[in-house]
Amino acid sequence: MEGSRSTPHGAPSTQVTFQPVAFAGATTSFVLFGAMTSLFGPLLINFSHRFDVSLPTAGAVISVNFVGSFFGVLLGWFGVKRVSGSWVLSGSLWLLAAGATGAAFSHHWPTFLTCVFGIGLGFGGLDFSLNTLLARTALEGRVFRLSVANAGFGVGAVIGPVLIVVVHPTNFPILLGGIAVGAVLLSTLNCGVDAPVLRGHQHQREVNALASRRRPILITFIAAYIFYIAVESSSSGWLAAQLHGVGYSGSTATIVTAGFWAGLAVGRVVGAPLHSRWSDKILVLGGLALALVLCGCASSSALAPYAYPVLGLVLASIFPMGLIWYTVLCPHDNDGLALMILFMMAGGVIGPGVESLMVSAFSVHVVPLVIAAFALADMAIFASALRFRPLFIS
Repeated sequence: MEGSRSTPHGAPSTQVTFQPVAFAGATTSFVLFGAMTSLFGPLLINFSHRFDVSLPTAGAVISVNFVGSFFGVLLGWFGVKRVSGSWVLSGSLWLLAAGATGAAFSHHWPTFLTCVFGIGLGFGGLDFSLNTLLARTALEGRVFRLSVANAGFGVGAVIGPVLIVVVHPTNFPILLGGIAVGAVLLSTLNCGVDAPVLRGHQHQREVNALASRRRPILITFIAAYIFYIAVESSSSGWLAAQLHGVGYSGSTATIVTAGFWAGLAVGRVVGAPLHSRWSDKILVLGGLALALVLCGCASSSALAPYAYPVLGLVLASIFPMGLIWYTVLCPHDNDGLALMILFMMAGGVIGPGVESLMVSAFSVHVVPLVIAAFALADMAIFASALRFRPLFIS
């Protein structure tokens, strides 16, 4: 198979291949943890009532999930250096299933947060392993694979809020149980992933030899992704609370959340065609510029329900196109990708955490302003990456 071929240096190739069923399973895994992630924002008020905590305290569930994700990425990174990628994917799905099961049966706030941390472990491992494995596939079609698979996250994030409306928010343990079952079933589809262990990769040693030139590139992209995740997580996590706070019903807020994720899904599906017309740099910077305009629109109570779905649309290309931008600058840098995905999880703590503090101090009206501040900082950091030129690996 492709993954077992040798490089010109005689070292085993680390190129990854996905059989059609395995790629469908990978995309569906994105759907699953997209659905899982999208549940938290619309359910914050229900968490507050069920566990008898304040709304800002309930908002901690988003940050705890991302703290777990941070450590999940570490587990995933450790795993791909020692076992095949298919085992890392399956292990991450089992962790997600265990956390979701525990959260479904929790009756106390500390226990619930512990289980959410477990969900985050699975989420982080799955997010890391899927994105790094897809980034190691053949260059031809890589943009398509990254865009379509990540679109699955948006699709799942649409399904989650819709299921909340159908099942009713007070019955969220049923949704968590369903996610646990889905994770276990998806773990059976990973046998079609050919993902060799990364240990001893010749290209990575050469990249490390260029460390002084790589370091500023890597630091720039790590910072850019931290702020991007802060934008995405604070938008999805707090838009429902903002809409509810300015007079919209819980159902309307949930539907708008679904609209945000629908925009993200559609934007990622069309990412490959857009990339054939515009460069990854233009798609990243243009998306952030448009995000600033839409955050201004979201500051209006009348426009907010319409601005957030479009915000999801313009943010969609930033994540996959940023990865493509980095892999062009630093080819074969698997450790760099791992560090990016590891540290970007901090954005999921920083974004909702800052939102929670600002809401406590100034009310939910401040939500779009905080998102805009993150987006502006992110655009400045990504723009600074225009000064870099690709590292050429012999």
